[in-house]
Parts: sequence; C-alpha cells; structure tokens
Amino acid sequence: MKRCVFIFYLLILISVISGCASTGFLMAKANIILFGDSYPSKSEDAKIDVYMTNKPTQEYVAFAQITCGDTNDKWNLEQITKKAREIGADGIIIMGKAGTLGVGIPIGTLNYVVTEEYGMTAVAIKYK
Repeated sequence: MKRCVFIFYLLILISVISGCASTGFLMAKANIILFGDSYPSKSEDAKIDVYMTNKPTQEYVAFAQITCGDTNDKWNLEQITKKAREIGADGIIIMGKAGTLGVGIPIGTLNYVVTEEYGMTAVAIKYK
C-alpha cells in the first residue's frame, strides 16, 4: 500500500514538473560561443535569414554558436536572432535542441524515464 501511495505522489510530482517545463516560463537568454571574430552589429530590425531544413545556397562562413535554453521555441528563436544581430550575422542555421531533461521513476525492478528536449542551438553565419 505504501509503495502505491509513493508511486502516486511521484507521478503527480512528474506531472507538475513537466507541466511547468512546457510553459516557457524560464525566459532564458541566449549564449554565444565565437569561433573567431564577430562583425559589426546590425540594427534591431535588420533581416536575419533563418535556415531550418536546408543550408544556404550561397557561400558562407560559420563564426559562432548561439544557444538558448528555454522551453518555448518561439522565445528561443527570438533570442537567438537578437544575438545574431548583435554579432553581425547575416543568418543562422538551426542545428537542433540544446539539451534534455529527465526524471526516472523506479517501479519494481524497472525504471520508467520521462524525458523532454528543450532549447535551441544555431550557428551564426556571414555570407562571403
């Protein structure tokens, strides 16, 4: 009986944690790792090309990695493009998620693991 109550409370805890993770409440800021020098910054309304499924057709140089670790993809993209403008990028190539979070639940001899991917990683590019 005690084991069933423990599992019940554990499942409620996981529901609360995963429910909070999906709201995007973190409002994380983007982090930059430069591979070389940055370029002069661009205005706040400057166009930044965003590539998600294809690479650019024109030649480019990848000069930075930008990562934002929020749970809301729209927020992540906004923060990454903001940083891309600050470092003078012409575009970004979305590489995928920034990380995963997970919770393991022991049930008898098994472990039940719940994971969720979050964040976004992109490469800042400058056209040649």
